[in-house]
Amino acid sequence: MFSKIEKFLEQFPTDATSWVQATDEVRDLARASREMLDEYDDIKVEAVDFTATKTPAEWNTKAREAILRNYNMMRPRTQILFFERFEDWFNA
Repeated sequence: MFSKIEKFLEQFPTDATSWVQATDEVRDLARASREMLDEYDDIKVEAVDFTATKTPAEWNTKAREAILRNYNMMRPRTQILFFERFEDWFNA
């Protein structure tokens, strides 16, 4: 599962130069991973402040870091639920 998530995130380069390369999917995944950590594992993490991002590269970098960090903190069952929720994206 983790490798499929990493592969999906490759679509959002950390050196993005255009907002076309930094879209809402990574923001949505970052939010969902944070919410699932809180709801299922009772782990609270700070939300990424996307309103403060100035560049597409910063948007992608912060989102990717949050998604992978949150995923790694999840219990195995929560990881499965997260993957299943976005399976269509990860398996595309």
